[in-house]
Amino acid sequence: MKSITKVALLLTCLLLVSGTLLFAHNGKKHGKAKVDPVQTATPALQHEHGEHDSTAMQTAMSTADHQHGLGEFPTLHPLVVHFPIVLLIVAALLQWVGLFFYKKEITTVAWALLLFGFIGAYASSTWFHAHTAQLAPAIQAILEEHEKYASYTQWLSGIALLVQSVNIFFLKRNLWVNVSMAIVMSAAAFFVAYTGHHGAELVHKHGIGAKGYLLEQHNH
Repeated sequence: MKSITKVALLLTCLLLVSGTLLFAHNGKKHGKAKVDPVQTATPALQHEHGEHDSTAMQTAMSTADHQHGLGEFPTLHPLVVHFPIVLLIVAALLQWVGLFFYKKEITTVAWALLLFGFIGAYASSTWFHAHTAQLAPAIQAILEEHEKYASYTQWLSGIALLVQSVNIFFLKRNLWVNVSMAIVMSAAAFFVAYTGHHGAELVHKHGIGAKGYLLEQHNH
């Protein structure tokens, strides 16, 4: 019972640390936003250089303002994708911790987080995948990188889940399999973080998906 309590406390601490890292502002204080000279360019010039078209953005925002509930979201991808980001990163951390402390309990928790992280990654890439309209070449290149690393995440987490399931239920937690899976899960955690970086770049730098901007609207 004491070991389970310690595991729960450790998991809580890891979740708090990972949450702090995800939502931190890189140690920088809030300040006044600087004016980007690129934003003063005409819509045609912005689109040529991979920036957003302000007219299309305003149209998308105006349409979305009349919707309510989950229907106000042009895609549920942003609501789902944060789960695999957190779960896969914490699962990798716990897998390493489980090599040294409370091996049975920790590796079991890491396996459970890996399971739900894989489900979240698969759901984000398939059922809740955001389909974009035609994009400028510069933005399209970022999108392709985003999807490539999302695919890497899905494959690595799926392989790790399959092997670790066999390891836990049939091999009785073989040490070298656990070490190998810690490496594979770390790679999956890196790829999901890098995927999230490109996703944030698409949304916050180029406005893709904000209020449905440049997304295919299949429900209209």
